[in-house]
Amino acid sequence: MIRYLVPAVLLIAAMGCGGPSPHDGPPGGGPGGPPPGPPPAAAQELSPAQRLEKTMQDLTVRLKLKPEQAEKVQAIIKAGEDQKEKLLSEGERSDNPREMQKLFERVHQVDLETQAALGKVLTKDQLDEYKDYLKEQRRRFETGKGSGNRPPAGGRPGGVKPGGRPGGV
Repeated sequence: MIRYLVPAVLLIAAMGCGGPSPHDGPPGGGPGGPPPGPPPAAAQELSPAQRLEKTMQDLTVRLKLKPEQAEKVQAIIKAGEDQKEKLLSEGERSDNPREMQKLFERVHQVDLETQAALGKVLTKDQLDEYKDYLKEQRRRFETGKGSGNRPPAGGRPGGVKPGGRPGGV
């Protein structure tokens, strides 16, 4: 069972990276038809570098980053994503629920450290906007829009089955 949680954690860890932004415009790319490139379903299959590039495009526009800020933000986000990837790859070897709980806590700690580092580069308004961006990414994931319009595993938002057990454990 824990083996199935790791991909979910990977997806949650990557939530801050990539995905459509409200600044992308309407689906279909507007008057010229669909945008060039792969279909939207391929967004799930982006490499970590492609997700980071997409995230930086979104954040540069949304936060109105100056070039020197964008460089620093990209380095901070990449470092955090690299740390989470390493943690999650180590966690794939464990089926122990306590170890998985520790893993979730360590991933969350990396997110907090990333946010603190960004706070040293961004203005207060930019940091607030970044936090809003993360909330939107989480909401998109929870409603299934970040995963090919499928509902999240577990049937209910948050993946909790009746009886309060996550994923029906």
